[in-house]
Amino acid sequence: MNAPTTSMRYRIAIHRAKGCYFAQVIDLPGCCSRGASEVEAVENARSAIRAYLWVAQVLATDRATVQLEICA
Repeated sequence: MNAPTTSMRYRIAIHRAKGCYFAQVIDLPGCCSRGASEVEAVENARSAIRAYLWVAQVLATDRATVQLEICA
């Protein structure tokens, strides 16, 4: 995966729930990660940010082949 290189800084919020930690990337809606510790959640957030930016770049230049409506 060739994520764009960036020197951007992203704010995250750390939450503790159900015995683990969640890192919510405040600046990227829907981007979050989890870890067994706060440090692990933050490290995983770095990977989540790179994946989020890569997907956003792909979606910006590609047309959807199918659009569906589903229930969660």
